[in-house]
Amino acid sequence: MTAARGHGTSIAWVVALFDAHADGVFTLARRMLWNTADGEDVVQRTFVRAFTRGHQLRDASKARSWIYRIAYHECLTVLRERRDIPTDPALLPEREAPDRPDREVERRQLALRLRAAIDTLPPTLRPAFVLRDVQGVPMTEVAAVLDVGLSTAKMRVHRARLRLRELLDEEDRRALR
Repeated sequence: MTAARGHGTSIAWVVALFDAHADGVFTLARRMLWNTADGEDVVQRTFVRAFTRGHQLRDASKARSWIYRIAYHECLTVLRERRDIPTDPALLPEREAPDRPDREVERRQLALRLRAAIDTLPPTLRPAFVLRDVQGVPMTEVAAVLDVGLSTAKMRVHRARLRLRELLDEEDRRALR
């Protein structure tokens, strides 16, 4: 996957980039913004920006981190624009658990618990965790996307994991009482 240089970005290149990374970009945006519609908007804005600025990508092997970085900054823009909207998970409406077949109930419940716990992570830790542990992005790319040093990225992922473990353990202890 290489970007066209000189005369702009080819549509085929952006389509290939979209096919490869749209789901991951959506997951990152959804987790940062707690809103499906905003996440979809960020995906659109991210790939429009990739099309208009594809010439800025110097190394095609870094396309994934480049597109995630664009998405991350688009999410920050949305968050800045909606400062008057509550982003504290405690203030957000409860999610309805969809109906699941009996054999998948336990796995789905755990996934719901984990999603809810991820949503409670602070805004500095959530994107690092989602990129690394949900999307499987290498740590060096996480650092590049978040525009922080490698040690800072590692620290954020580590702190997010610890916080999630604490939240889930606390929830389990409450359930046993």
